[in-house]
Amino acid sequence: MRFILSFVLVLSAVALLTSCGAGGDNQGSEYAPNMYHSVAYEPYSQIVDEDAGRWLTSIDYPDGHAEFFNSNKFNPFRMNLREAPENTVSRNKNGWLPYRIPKDSLDYASRTLKNPLDSTAAVVADGKVLYQMYCNHCHGPKGEGNGKVSEKYNGVPNYNSDALKNITEGHIFHVITYGKNLMWAHGSQVSPEDRWKIARYVKTLQK
Repeated sequence: MRFILSFVLVLSAVALLTSCGAGGDNQGSEYAPNMYHSVAYEPYSQIVDEDAGRWLTSIDYPDGHAEFFNSNKFNPFRMNLREAPENTVSRNKNGWLPYRIPKDSLDYASRTLKNPLDSTAAVVADGKVLYQMYCNHCHGPKGEGNGKVSEKYNGVPNYNSDALKNITEGHIFHVITYGKNLMWAHGSQVSPEDRWKIARYVKTLQK
């Protein structure tokens, strides 16, 4: 009896291991395949075949489509992305319009831009965190231009120098957005609100 039980267990183990083997068109059996084959939803790439990914489907979708189907039946061209109404301009969560002052207008930005954020301890604290994340490695912890990057590249500005101690927050915002000299543009990495927070914190370093 023990021999039969052992034989059945060994046979079951061999069958299980064999079913997990992969090769060629047979990729074996998978437990919870959705954990291994994630579905990336691309708004500009529409899959209109409702049976696409049927082999992977483990969710009972109400309309019966398979896993890879990602089209919206109710929008034009079955797109997920909705077109904005004509003659409209998107605003961010604060209601701010996109920043449109050109790169070569630093002097104008310095004179006209005002920080829309309140002068609160919370704003300065957020600015410090953002500064440490994006600026510290070049400008140093106190804005003296002595960060780690300055050991390799000369010319990182010191915020406490005579040339920069009177710059405005608008100046700082504009430079973060477009870059200047050695500094590259950070407008695509740092949101407008966070740029203003950094500008507010930099001014505290100059006091």
